[in-house]
Amino acid sequence: MLFYEDDFFFIRIGLILISGLDLGYLNVKMVSTGSKINNGFKTIRNKHSYQKKKAPILLKKMHRKYPYKMTAVSKHHHSVDTESNILTEKFLKVIASENNKEALDLVSESEKHIKTIRKSSLNKALLFSCRKGNKFLVQSLLAYDIDINCKDAGGNTPLMISAKNGFYDIARLLLLKSPKMNCRNSHGDTALLLSITKSGSKDMVSLLLEQRSIDFFSKNDDGVTCFTKAIEMLDFELFRTLLTKSYYEYRESSILRKCLSIARRTAERLDISNIFDYMKQEILEHKFAVLKSDFKSVKFLFDYGWMTNKNRSKYDESFLMEALKLYKNNKSDLNQNDIDIVKLLISRAKESDHCAESNILHIGVDIGNSELLSLLCQYVNTKYSEETLNYIYTNGLEALFNKYNHAFVHILLGSRPNLMTLCEGRNNLIGKALEVGALEFVELFVSDEREFDVTENLLTAIKNCQLACFNFIAEKFQAETIVTISKDESVFLHKAVKVGNKEIVERLISLGADVNAVHKAKSPLMYCLDAEIAKILLSKGAKVTLKTDDSEPSALLNLYLTAHMYKYYYDEKKKSSDEIIEATLELTKLYLNHGANIDEKDSEGKTALMLASSLEGYTKVITYLLESGADSTMSDKEGHSAIYFAVANEIVTNVEELLKFQKDINAQCTSSGLTALHLAAERNNLDILRYLVSYQANLEAVDSNGNTALLIAIRNMSLDKKDAILCLLDAGCNINHQNNDHQTAIIIAAENSKTEMVTLLSERGADLNVRNSLNRKNVAEIMADKTAFSSSYDKREFIICTENLLKKGLSAANVTQNCIFRLILDNRFNLIQRLIFAGVSPCEISQIVLNTYVYFYSSTVGLTVSPFRYALMNDKLQLAQYFSSIGFLTSSECSHQQYIICREHLTKKNFSKCVEFVDDLYSQPMSLEKLALITVSSLIGPGLTREDKVKGLPLPTKFKDQLLFKTESTLILDTECDVIESTEVMEYFPFLINFNSVPDSEMSDYYGYESADFDYDVYDS
Repeated sequence: MLFYEDDFFFIRIGLILISGLDLGYLNVKMVSTGSKINNGFKTIRNKHSYQKKKAPILLKKMHRKYPYKMTAVSKHHHSVDTESNILTEKFLKVIASENNKEALDLVSESEKHIKTIRKSSLNKALLFSCRKGNKFLVQSLLAYDIDINCKDAGGNTPLMISAKNGFYDIARLLLLKSPKMNCRNSHGDTALLLSITKSGSKDMVSLLLEQRSIDFFSKNDDGVTCFTKAIEMLDFELFRTLLTKSYYEYRESSILRKCLSIARRTAERLDISNIFDYMKQEILEHKFAVLKSDFKSVKFLFDYGWMTNKNRSKYDESFLMEALKLYKNNKSDLNQNDIDIVKLLISRAKESDHCAESNILHIGVDIGNSELLSLLCQYVNTKYSEETLNYIYTNGLEALFNKYNHAFVHILLGSRPNLMTLCEGRNNLIGKALEVGALEFVELFVSDEREFDVTENLLTAIKNCQLACFNFIAEKFQAETIVTISKDESVFLHKAVKVGNKEIVERLISLGADVNAVHKAKSPLMYCLDAEIAKILLSKGAKVTLKTDDSEPSALLNLYLTAHMYKYYYDEKKKSSDEIIEATLELTKLYLNHGANIDEKDSEGKTALMLASSLEGYTKVITYLLESGADSTMSDKEGHSAIYFAVANEIVTNVEELLKFQKDINAQCTSSGLTALHLAAERNNLDILRYLVSYQANLEAVDSNGNTALLIAIRNMSLDKKDAILCLLDAGCNINHQNNDHQTAIIIAAENSKTEMVTLLSERGADLNVRNSLNRKNVAEIMADKTAFSSSYDKREFIICTENLLKKGLSAANVTQNCIFRLILDNRFNLIQRLIFAGVSPCEISQIVLNTYVYFYSSTVGLTVSPFRYALMNDKLQLAQYFSSIGFLTSSECSHQQYIICREHLTKKNFSKCVEFVDDLYSQPMSLEKLALITVSSLIGPGLTREDKVKGLPLPTKFKDQLLFKTESTLILDTECDVIESTEVMEYFPFLINFNSVPDSEMSDYYGYESADFDYDVYDS
């Protein structure tokens, strides 16, 4: 048999056959010949390196070397090849017959048939199926090993054939196999170029453009690109799509510029170069053509189908409305080309929805061209129903009231004679006509037989100062009617005075309006802000002193109340602030000359001078009032004088002017006791403070809480602004004055964390030993607590300030006890030493207090903890050694049980050095002297009286110093230790709680120092 030889023979034959014959044939026929041929075939597939041209030479050599074996192989191959040719011929014949069922049956009948057919035949079948558009057969063929990039005689790939014929579904199937997108046929066309045809599929082009590897710029042999092809077909939408996609990736590419240059030459040849340029703009080409008044291009776009109904779905409105809006927003004047474009758009307009063009006349009026408006009126009259026309013309009228034009009135009325009768929203239109003074429309509305609201429309005319409209209505409805309405409602004259319309005021008075009539508890004069109108009213008998009721002030005070209101609500379009000030001054002079009371008070007790003092820019008004005899010492119901209002509003010029006439600048508010100086200090206004000090303001005056101006200034000091405080100190303020809570200036500065001010006051001689009444703390103790519990990340200023105070010998006996624990956690070892030397004594606090006020998760055990154990349990060995050396211990340190608990905790935390120290400390019995000192110290306890108690003990000075921890022993540490933040603490405790406000009496239960446990089992053997 042929296959009884070694594998080498079959490997060589396999290589030759693979090189020159069909691989599919070998794969099918040689598998069944035995294990040797299988092994040989695997080796062939892995090590194939022969080229096709070498196959004949190798076969001849094999014939010479193995003549009998090669004869058998040749016979076997010939028989198999004959069978393959028969099946291939049958397969191609079935596909060519276009019998889809038979072809599909042949493909799906058995996998054996497909594997028997040669690959080249399958490729031919795929090309033929793509050409015929047989989607199902293509889908079946793609399931097998087939060349997706095979080409026909013209060099077309399956994708190119599908693209040219517009077979979208087949192209989509082919793209799933990742074909080469930019293959060229014999003419140089790519799939994208072939897809761009006049009758081609837009979806096909879009599908190809979505592929990332697509080449926008390829040219065929005739130099045609996709850009030039789109231009030649006048497919502007496609050109814009190509332009948009290519700009996205190749904006700066020279290839893109070259392609566009070629495309422009094509556009020039077709005489559409303008449209080509428009397509490169950010807006659509038809809009740009409209803006350029390019009638020829707009007509071309219409004629060649771009601006057609099929494109309408892409826009919210018609092309006509688009053009009108473009004119409105971008052009001030229309030329003849623009009018011709509108005529063209009107002639090509399709049936549209009423809502789409409901504002067409409104826009036409806004554009402001009479010829255009006439065209639009003719257009809507022929297109819309009567009901719709009413709505459209009503919108046009509204626009006309905003941009009144006499010619436009005649165009609208001429186009629709019964407009006034049929228009919608009639009353609203009358109001708008009166607002703009459109007398023609008012006459038309009044001539209408329907009801006319005289009162409302007269008020509208008055409000908008439309004298002609007012006179017309007054004459139309007779003077008697107007006078009657005026007397009954007392509103017309008030409104005319308020808006400042002199002519209408005179007209109303001539009609008999009462100048002293009351409307809403006010006379017309009380609304007046115009001197000329006031003179008219006064000449006709208006009363300056008239008060409509006890709570309503007269005209003079109303003038200042109105001016005060204008400070926040004045209408810049009518009167500026300067005009209001001038009017106020002139009217004040006029009213005072007519007998007004200059010191009259309103319901809150305020006079004209007080109201003027609180207003910026009223200095000359204040001067006139003071020179006219206004009493500057008067106060309102709360005890506020004129200078108080000037200082409260920080108006320096008003303060300066008032001080020239002020008799008592130390007047106090009845409720708060504040003086003008207090108020200036609260505002930290240096200029006003200097004025008040120069006028001998009382520096020691106190408010209801006992605060002087200095204390108020320090409490309200912002950032580093200390000039106001320096001003008061230099003027001689008592630096050690205590308020009702025994707070001095330096105590307030410390409580408000103003370290710089604490330093300044201490240098100026402030008493450092004063204690407040709230928690009996001095400034050093307050600053120590601030250092421990401040939320500031950088505490350098607090530390330096506290240490400087302690260096001056201040007691720290009343420092909050949990402060020491917080400082231990923050590594403030130097500060701890100073505090101990200044009187801080050891005590224990409960675990609850520790977790609440020191650190929300503290590494401690047991119900209470001492500073010594807390230092150990946080691995602060050096500090614990220091505490032990000076005897800064509590009675619990004498307990063997506490030693066991502490050691277990340290072992668990792996604090080996701390464990060694504790073992060494407790391995020897405590001396009687040290035990006695700890016992006595615990019995005395902490607090302000500790030092006095120790000094009263019948003990040697040495022992007293040890009880007060005033020994020579010091903890040698890096001096920078206290200014380095504990990152661990800040990471887990970002917000700290200040515990200063809790009295010591309430803390004793937590600290446990009143019931200390004296357990001496440390001596147990």
